[in-house]
Amino acid sequence: MISRLTIRGCGLAGVLLGWRLWQRGVTFRLEGRKDVGASKAAAGLVNPVTGKGMNTSWRLSEFLPEMKAFYGEIGALLGQNYFYEKPVLRIFSDEKERQKFLKKRVQLKPWIAKVHPILPHMKHGQWGGVQWHSGGWLNVRAFVEDSLEFFERECPGFTEPNATVYCEGAKGLQSGPFSFLPQRLAKGQIVEVTVPGWNENAILNRNGWCIPIGGDRYRVGATYEWDDLDDEPSEQGRLELEQRVAQFTDIAFTVVKQVAGVRPIIRTSQPVIGRHPEINDAFVLNGLGSKGCLYGPKVARELVSHLLDNQELDPDLDIKFLMDRRSQPET
Repeated sequence: MISRLTIRGCGLAGVLLGWRLWQRGVTFRLEGRKDVGASKAAAGLVNPVTGKGMNTSWRLSEFLPEMKAFYGEIGALLGQNYFYEKPVLRIFSDEKERQKFLKKRVQLKPWIAKVHPILPHMKHGQWGGVQWHSGGWLNVRAFVEDSLEFFERECPGFTEPNATVYCEGAKGLQSGPFSFLPQRLAKGQIVEVTVPGWNENAILNRNGWCIPIGGDRYRVGATYEWDDLDDEPSEQGRLELEQRVAQFTDIAFTVVKQVAGVRPIIRTSQPVIGRHPEINDAFVLNGLGSKGCLYGPKVARELVSHLLDNQELDPDLDIKFLMDRRSQPET
């Protein structure tokens, strides 16, 4: 019987797992540095339709309701609001992108709030755009920091764990018992800027994104770097992100913050959970990637149900099925 768990990793994945254990009354402790990892640089963006191909996020209708309910519940418990629902305005870059949307319009209808033939008040808005509903952003840093403080106060300690769950993000994919997992790590940088008087309230999406986070402040991102995998902001990254800001507005802006982190990406950006194939008391929750805010709450609950109730894992998430597929010969 698993009753005393160590969670390795104090980022979003570890905190989500901690909450799911706390909800079940299970004793646990969190280990690891609190000032490193992708969570400190996470934008927290939840966008229902993403990418150049305008594809609906994977299994969105399953993950989205649980995500909203979870952050609402934890926010009420801690007396804070962490998830902010906002419309997402996809601004078409050119006529080709507008035509691509029109061809997929019926397929994307469940997530369409409004179609704009033209956006006269938006910079380069002559091709129009589409507004998605059910988007928003999570204040990841505040959520993680407040959760860790709560666990330090409320969760009793213990001496001997009988299982360890590795939630170490990029670090856990580079070394440790789960470093054998197939990974595509990507460094990402974002900036926070002040744009006085802009008053934009929607999340903007065009070759990048811009999130209004209150007052005159906006969070803009993000870069993808596949070779430079440190977590230090760079001048090149700042310049690229300043160009992203300038594609949305001509109003003068000031960069007030720049952060960087390495995204833990496994397979096609789908999370992985389950038991180590050779170490009986070692489990993993990793690969949340750039959509961890959306996928994390349900994934963490599934792992806890597996640990405590012996519930079968979703084959799309189970590390066992991932390893089975890797061992199959190519045809």
